[in-house]
Amino acid sequence: MTVDARSATELVDACAAVIVVLGVLLVTVRSIGRSIWMVALQSALVGLAAVAVGLATGSVHLIAGGLLAMAVKGVVVPLVLGSILRRSSVHHERHPLLPSRVSLVAAVAIVFAATAAADGVSPAASFAARRALPAAISLVLMGLLIVMTRRKALSLVVGLLVFENGIALAAFSLTYAMPFVVELGVLFDALLAVVVAWVYARRMLDVFGSLSTDELRSLRG
Repeated sequence: MTVDARSATELVDACAAVIVVLGVLLVTVRSIGRSIWMVALQSALVGLAAVAVGLATGSVHLIAGGLLAMAVKGVVVPLVLGSILRRSSVHHERHPLLPSRVSLVAAVAIVFAATAAADGVSPAASFAARRALPAAISLVLMGLLIVMTRRKALSLVVGLLVFENGIALAAFSLTYAMPFVVELGVLFDALLAVVVAWVYARRMLDVFGSLSTDELRSLRG
């Protein structure tokens, strides 16, 4: 199966647009369960965009990396995070450092700033997917925003996944190719972060009965 360059460009641009919308929603949503599945959908779209580019360029490793990303970050990771969430009594981010309206304004400002920053950057010669790089920059910044403004451990993991999605999207939006070993390394890092989060979350639930990072302040000497 092959895809022509124009179809791949349109698909990547469409995925980038939806990915940015999901990023804005992730910044404002307070339900941790919804956040987990929204970032899973976002990860699947990043993988789909990579597969589309791989089909258009004939890059087998990019297709394999995209499919693997869809399976790992779109299915396995949310199932693991969901199992942690079911053990917790708190399923919402009740007291974030920024209220929803301020977070929404910050997310929209990030999108405009990323678009302006990427305005002078030309895409790869064979493609003209101009939304991919601004979307990637937006995801990186919105992932950092989530990490800096949330208190629950699972919300921090969601923020890290959004950040990692931005890095992955930026990598192939600039080069439209990555060594397969790099793709595997990125996926392994994401999976390792989730496993570590799972271990620490279980320990926090056993000791504190909560996934709130505020409880860790009691460990200060």
